[in-house]
Amino acid sequence: MFFLEKDRLIEVFERLKGDYTVIAPKIEKGAILYQRVSAFEDLPFGYRDHQKPGYYRIEKMDTEEFFTYTHPVNSLKNFLHPPELTLIRVEKGDKRVRFSYDVPRERYAFFDVRACDLKALKILDGVFIEKNNFPDPYYRSLRENIFVVAVNCTYATDVCFCATLSSGPEVKEGFDICLTEIREGFVVEVGSNKGMELLKDMHLKEANKEQIKEKERRVANLKVREEKLPEDLRDRLYEAMEHPFWDQVAKRCLACTNCTQVCPTCFCFDVLEINDMDLKESVRMRVWDSCFNSSFATLHKFNLRESIMSRYRQWLMHKFAYWVDQFDTLGCVGCGRCITWCPVGIDVLESVKELLKEIGS
Repeated sequence: MFFLEKDRLIEVFERLKGDYTVIAPKIEKGAILYQRVSAFEDLPFGYRDHQKPGYYRIEKMDTEEFFTYTHPVNSLKNFLHPPELTLIRVEKGDKRVRFSYDVPRERYAFFDVRACDLKALKILDGVFIEKNNFPDPYYRSLRENIFVVAVNCTYATDVCFCATLSSGPEVKEGFDICLTEIREGFVVEVGSNKGMELLKDMHLKEANKEQIKEKERRVANLKVREEKLPEDLRDRLYEAMEHPFWDQVAKRCLACTNCTQVCPTCFCFDVLEINDMDLKESVRMRVWDSCFNSSFATLHKFNLRESIMSRYRQWLMHKFAYWVDQFDTLGCVGCGRCITWCPVGIDVLESVKELLKEIGS
């Protein structure tokens, strides 16, 4: 572990800018979002996000600390599995048709990634590459060239429940360097050769015992919502497929798709064929979809999930049961985004707890 003075954090940022497109938190329209950032001053240092079911706001704090907020509204998914992606382009020319496709080669440095989002990244790796018989070349091309600057949370909102799913709050793997803010500066952990290379010429001193103890204390003292879920959660949920509970939740759910859009692991997509009116070009595009969309489960004009109840059940069951069957892990990391951005404030963890209570678990 090394120690980095607070006024030298900008050096890390500037070094990354030389080789990568930096993606970092930035304030836009009253929210903290992951965006392309070219200036260190654009980061939302000193701001705090307040989140509750169906509620979000930020405020400027009177503090000299940097990482006073939690994770941004969006996630790394927006860049590695973007909302719109051109797969194939077909162009009609004189006496021939030309097919082309471009695999993205951009090099991203994700600056300020929290434990829950690193767990989500690991889950997406399984979906698109490691547990996929046909690895996605678009995702893999971007994933191979990223640099991750992780940050240990020292603040949590009311909707955070990463501790319930062992996804956080402490960062333990998946980073190139990890920062923990203490009073004097940052304790820096190195997680890869790329991370060591970045810091190589900065001549950082090793963190002393007091600095390491303060780091450990700040991480340990963070209180995050933690519930005990049964080890056989998947099986218990399968037993409750026809329980009346689903109808109760469906009376509140608007099927607006907000939860799936902000979720860092939801990956469902549709493929569209977009044709020019002059019939000289056609583009095959991959776009985000959602299991809450009314047409998502339509096959040959028959909708397999016409009711909102069936769509909500599909979403929750996928996160906590089907995903285990498919990828041997839960599909939820406890970031709480779906709770915050649900217009009616449905709390997914409370839904699971309530269902378990109804069936006597």
